[in-house]
Amino acid sequence: MESTNILYSLIIDYGYLALFLSLVVEGTGMPGPVEILFLAAGYLISKGQMNFLAVALIAALGNLTGNTLAYIIGARSGRTFVEKYGRYLKITVKDLEGMDRWFSKYGGMTNLISRLIGLPRTPAIWASGITRMDFKSFFIFSAIGDLLWSFFWTSVSYLVSMQILKIDLIGKTYPWWMYFVMLIGFVLFMYVVWRIFLWMKEKYLT
Repeated sequence: MESTNILYSLIIDYGYLALFLSLVVEGTGMPGPVEILFLAAGYLISKGQMNFLAVALIAALGNLTGNTLAYIIGARSGRTFVEKYGRYLKITVKDLEGMDRWFSKYGGMTNLISRLIGLPRTPAIWASGITRMDFKSFFIFSAIGDLLWSFFWTSVSYLVSMQILKIDLIGKTYPWWMYFVMLIGFVLFMYVVWRIFLWMKEKYLT
């Protein structure tokens, strides 16, 4: 909870620089509540203090920078780095070995898929470097995945912030049941997102 508050405060206080640096760290596969970064940015966008396109592009660039750093470290150090520091990334050598099936089936596209569904993402980044996957393929698919992921979370965060502002206004002029209607709409939206996630998980993880 404390780390979440710190990340939120960093974006509020330092804007684009904090967003970029935080996403560089996240791009290496380091686990963390990255969604809170976008929520803070979405709030600032709704207030006119940040630009939607700039947030999405800077976040994607930061993530891609982190991906590239992890690739380079993996290519130079091999599995030794993961053996020593994998616990901080929440991955093991066994996780890396499990990426062989992905690479043989999807190649560089593995990095795009893993960015979107999230589950095997960190092993995919490091295994790409360790196995010396063609860098051009790694970079292109990682960039596409980072852009799609970044625009998705920027959009969601912005829309959530706008709805919060609308709720504040609605509460002053409309009855309580409007809150209930909006809650139902939000639940339905999350259900659709969850069904899409399950479909992608079944399609690409089996």
